[in-house]
Amino acid sequence: MSQDLLNTYVIGFDRAIRETVEVKGGKLRPYVQLATGDLFRKEGVYQRTTGGGLPQKVTNRFGDSPVSELDYSRRRTSRQAFQDGQFMDWADLSKMGTDPRNAKLNAMKNKFMRQEDIILDQAFLGTANTTDVETSASTQAFRDNEAVSVDANADNNYDFTYKKFLSVLEKFGNNNVDIDSQAPVFKISWVQWKQMMEDDNFINFDYTANRPLDRSAGAIYDYMGAKFCISNIVPFINRTGAEIETLEASYSSTSTTLQAYFEIADTDLASTGAWQSASTDSTRACYAFMPDAALLEINPDMTTKVSERADKGFNYYAYMKAELGAVRMEEEKVVVIPCSNS
Repeated sequence: MSQDLLNTYVIGFDRAIRETVEVKGGKLRPYVQLATGDLFRKEGVYQRTTGGGLPQKVTNRFGDSPVSELDYSRRRTSRQAFQDGQFMDWADLSKMGTDPRNAKLNAMKNKFMRQEDIILDQAFLGTANTTDVETSASTQAFRDNEAVSVDANADNNYDFTYKKFLSVLEKFGNNNVDIDSQAPVFKISWVQWKQMMEDDNFINFDYTANRPLDRSAGAIYDYMGAKFCISNIVPFINRTGAEIETLEASYSSTSTTLQAYFEIADTDLASTGAWQSASTDSTRACYAFMPDAALLEINPDMTTKVSERADKGFNYYAYMKAELGAVRMEEEKVVVIPCSNS
């Protein structure tokens, strides 16, 4: 067999990357809006419009035309470029170009899919870049009042409880978030999955239909109109449950005290690609969100390349690069759920 690089392998490598990383994405991809098509803006600026109330009552057949003033701001994504590459021999290349399940190929793909989820965590819980027409603000922080109580009952040890689940739905409702036509999504870790499996309020649901809550390992049926995303990439809050309980006394509609303890910086990432905490007794920053609470942007499309490297003995080198960015569009559609990590 010729040692020349076969075009078939190059095409197969590119297709395997695009059909998984670019099209399928990470664990959060099915639940968020992707800024493509009609949503896509070349400058990475997206308009957030809010407003409500009632239409104006007509009291005069020839009265003045009504004008409805809507507050709006322009949310901006900050894209970052990420790249990865691997050397390979001829056998590796032929496998990576023909088998989408190849171990080396999966290692490369998983890095980017983890990174996508991390970018979304930072967007949901971080400070959004914005240009607010009404207030001229350039950023919008995550507000403390968009977090539910840590729930300090002695019998639950700050776990993910049924009470917290209902509190999230209540908060969405009080924020005038439409949870009738869209399903809220709860992002939780495996610790919270275990806590749910031990809670009779969850596992007794729908016994009459002979359908247990747990569908399979790591999957949960839709529950009371909500969906669940279980991941080992869930950020931390660098405070204990008791310390967060103390902070709750000062929560207001504008305070951002809790966000100061979110561990969502790049320096808070472990080498394995998961969030880590500087403290051994931190709290998980689980959160619930609506599908249109954030926008994910991938621009330009993912780049792949396979070529020989003259500086490495003319061995083949597989390369991939992507630019990812995300921004929170509406603070009212994201609710943090502080939970114990044990």
